[in-house]
Amino acid sequence: MYNRRDKEKELMSNHSKFLDKLTGNYQFAAKTAFYSKGKFGRQIQFFENELNKGSDIYVELVDIERDGQGRDTNMVPMYWERPLFKYRYNPYFKEEYEVKTSTNSRGEEYSVYVIPTSELVCVNKGNEEIPYNTYESQRTEEPKQQKKVSTFPDFEEEFVPKLKIENADEDVSTILLQIADGFKKLSEKLK
Repeated sequence: MYNRRDKEKELMSNHSKFLDKLTGNYQFAAKTAFYSKGKFGRQIQFFENELNKGSDIYVELVDIERDGQGRDTNMVPMYWERPLFKYRYNPYFKEEYEVKTSTNSRGEEYSVYVIPTSELVCVNKGNEEIPYNTYESQRTEEPKQQKKVSTFPDFEEEFVPKLKIENADEDVSTILLQIADGFKKLSEKLK
């Protein structure tokens, strides 16, 4: 068993260098990304009180580990590289996102808004922001192995057409005589 608040603080400390530089209000949350039947891509859920605060929410995606009885035992980062994602505040979240109502383990009803991960941007790559779908596609691409020291092409080796001589046994003088004969025939046709 683990304490979710303590685990979120631990996860947040990994991103403290980035988060400490931020000005203005923000929130941090650890969220699981899941697939929903009939929806494209992964989804995450935010509580209404998280979305009502009017600030961007920085998210680390996590997986929940469970024991044999299905009880949550730990919360671990979803990606080994530990990216930080940002959900930009959207004042129209009530109109734009699906709301789900459920009951917690104490029998209390709560509401969450289901938001596609495609609304997130990856922010911890310097100061650039990468859309979630771009981030996800880049991490699934196979790395391309570099075959030479320089990536700049060797024009003499790669782009010079190779001459193919059909009969390698013929000597150069025979080939030159054939070329001369070809020019002679061509000049006669041009006259």
